[in-house]
Order: sequence, then C-alpha cells, then structure tokens
Amino acid sequence: MADSGMAGRVALVTGAQHGIGAATARALAAQGARVFVHYWRLDPEDHGISPEEALTATKPGLAYYHGRRAEGADALLAQIRAAGGVAEAWECDLTEAENVPRLFDRVEATLGPVEILVNNAAHYEPRDTIHDLTPGIFDRTFGVNARATALMMGAFVARHRARGATWGRIVNLSTDAAQVFAEQITYGASKAAVEALTRSVAIEVGPLGITVNAVAPGPTQSGYLDADAEAWLVREIPLGRLGTPVDIAETIVFLASERAAWLTGQVIKVSGGHCL
Repeated sequence: MADSGMAGRVALVTGAQHGIGAATARALAAQGARVFVHYWRLDPEDHGISPEEALTATKPGLAYYHGRRAEGADALLAQIRAAGGVAEAWECDLTEAENVPRLFDRVEATLGPVEILVNNAAHYEPRDTIHDLTPGIFDRTFGVNARATALMMGAFVARHRARGATWGRIVNLSTDAAQVFAEQITYGASKAAVEALTRSVAIEVGPLGITVNAVAPGPTQSGYLDADAEAWLVREIPLGRLGTPVDIAETIVFLASERAAWLTGQVIKVSGGHCL
C-alpha cells in the first residue's frame, strides 16, 4: 500500500466528538497523524428533546443523535490513545470569531502547527423551509457552515504562509443535496456556499502547496436516522444502503494523503449514488 504521508502530521478536525468527525479523527490517527479534536456541546432542548431522553436513547433517531451531540470528546480521545495514537481536544463555539485564532493557538501549543484542516462542524435547524425562515435561522446556519468554514481556512492559510510551509490539506464537508435541498433550504444553501469557497480558495492557495477539496456525503447513519427514515432513503440509493461515518472518513483521509497530491478544487459525492 502506498504511504499516506500523514505520519507525524498535525490534523485539526472540527465538530468531531461524534459521527463523521469522530470517524475522521480515528482514521487520521490510524494513519499516524497527530489529531486535535474540536467540539461544541449542544443542548438537546434546542431541538425539543429533553436531556434525559437524549442521553438515554440507544437506537438511531433524533433523540439518540442529539444525545451524542451533547457529549464531550473524552471517550474519543481515550479510543485514539488506546490504539496508540496522539490526540488532544478543546471545546469552543466557532460562531464566535475570536475563537478561531484561539483554536489554532491551542493546537500549536499542544501538537504543533496545523497541516491538515477538516471543516466538519455543522449546524442545522429542525424547521428550515421558506415558510419558517427567520434572520436567526439564516444567521445560525450560515454562521457555522459557511462563515466559520471560511474563517478557519483563512487562519490556516495565514499561519501556513507565516511559517513558510509548503504542504497543506484542507477538506471541507458539504452535502450531496447542496444544490437542491427543499425543506432544508438554509442548510443546503450554506453547503453550496462551502462548495463555492472550496473551488475559489483552491485556486488562490495552490501556489502555496495547499490542496482544498470538499466531501459531499449522502444519507449517512451518524445516529439521526430512525428505522422508518432508513427504509425510505435506501430506496433512493443505488448501492442499496445508508452510508456510515467510516465511508465518509475514508474519503477525507484519501484527500489528506499524498495519494491526492494533485487533486484540488473538487467536490466529491460520497453517497452510494444518491443525488446523482
């Protein structure tokens, strides 16, 4: 197998205490990267679910999903370290712009300069149609999905240039429904913005030795899809099953590796053929 070139590299993964982010952190660590896990715990009550219901749920569905989003990163760090990996973590709200440089400072102080950035942190609203739209819904969704992603890329590039680095990887997370996402209109639009940022930034930073790509997952069982939703969605997926966080993480790791050294400005749908 070809060398991934990630041994000893420092990777920062946002929104990584569960789901795709956690799978990505584990996969990068398995390739020898030193992984920093960013996370931000969210209150299940913001989505109409009691903390007791969320934290005791054991089957996939919204209660289970929001229970995982309310957890910290201790269990993930323990898993990575038990497997021989190196990992640290810090909790902060990326909608607060001053937390972006603080996060990079924290990574540099514990692991070293960030060489691989995975912008996975995301926000969605339970009611997100044109009939429900408010300034708050728009600002909250774009604040995490587009604004924070752009600010994180800006901080990464500025520090890369300041230290004269010649190698870097940025992987952003979109969705395979970014271009048309009825009933999740601000979420879809914010991810379409991420795809546009990915292409434009790739052109600007290519001369610095940085690749910038995006992964657009299809329906992925990160804990939020109950049995009825799974049965309905599987009919729309040519490969006949939901994705798993590991499916998405494997593509992210590929884009962060030396095997993708001449691949930039791309949006790769990892969706089992959904939304082609």
